[in-house]
Amino acid sequence: MSGSRGTRDRPLKFDKSWLIMSAMAIAPTRFPKGTKTHEELLSAELAADPEFAAEWERLALARMVAARLAGYRFDHDLSQRALAKLLGVSQPRVVELESGEKNPQVETLVKIAAATGLEFAIDIVPAGQEPKLVGKAVKDAPAHVYAGASLLVASR
Repeated sequence: MSGSRGTRDRPLKFDKSWLIMSAMAIAPTRFPKGTKTHEELLSAELAADPEFAAEWERLALARMVAARLAGYRFDHDLSQRALAKLLGVSQPRVVELESGEKNPQVETLVKIAAATGLEFAIDIVPAGQEPKLVGKAVKDAPAHVYAGASLLVASR
């Protein structure tokens, strides 16, 4: 892994950030034949770098919240400043939430849900055990293993 060691207050920074977001903005059909997809690049990087893989899993919730907030802003034609006003936070806080680099606190999820109507479901179980609460409602949501537990996050 490239980058600096993170702390609880300052998440790890990856020089591989291009990998995480690169193909999200560009449809795979625009690439020449033989070009690897986002999923293939990510899968290879996760297999090759255990530290990156662990951080990827740890930030599963952050990435899901980031995608939902950015989607909400787009769907409602809002600027980050307008979304910040709606949420009662600063515009830099919206940037932080949309970066997907730091897991939000439960209070933040409550504030987002109350202001936007977005729904979040989180199910945490010991590693190797199948989540039952969210699993019933969201069959295709991937579970992420981190620190000996499985985290299943879903949003609608």
